Amino acid sequence: MRNLKNDFAEAVKKMLDSKTLDKITVTDIVNDCKVSRQAFYYHFSDIYDIIEWIFKQETEYALEKHRNIETWQIGYCNLLNWLKDNRSLVINTYKSIQREYIENFMYHVLFTYINQVVEEQAKGFNVSSDQKEFVTKYFTLSFNGIALDWIRNGMKEEPEKIVKNIEVLVRGDFKKALEKMHAENLREIKG
Repeated sequence: MRNLKNDFAEAVKKMLDSKTLDKITVTDIVNDCKVSRQAFYYHFSDIYDIIEWIFKQETEYALEKHRNIETWQIGYCNLLNWLKDNRSLVINTYKSIQREYIENFMYHVLFTYINQVVEEQAKGFNVSSDQKEFVTKYFTLSFNGIALDWIRNGMKEEPEKIVKNIEVLVRGDFKKALEKMHAENLREIKG
């Protein structure tokens, strides 16, 4: 049986090889797939919905087994490699008038990913949910900013080099940040 979601996704990816997302219409997609507009709207609410579906499907796979302190580097490198392998999709989505879509998507993906690392590292520390969320946001903004700058500059640098540089900078820092929060909480308790 035909998987229309995948067909629509492939059509969008193919179109993004030659034009930005804001130049693609639902009519273009359904004509390419030889189906009705109703078929498209049965699966997706709009073009951005299909872009979100593509990104979620593929980035989830890249990150799925690497949400811990030992392998976060592999997951982040997998994500950057997926972005690079899908350069047209990423760049032409980023260059469209909906740039913030990719920025928000990347933030959300990285927040969820980094939060699992922070939760793992927080075991045994007296830190609140708000403090763990703050640490997660701190690292998410850093990782996201680096990835977006890399996209903005044409994805020239190899993902492995980026990840190695980040790993050198943040080695031990997830735990160190939580230790500092823990120590501050203990000081406040003692008065």
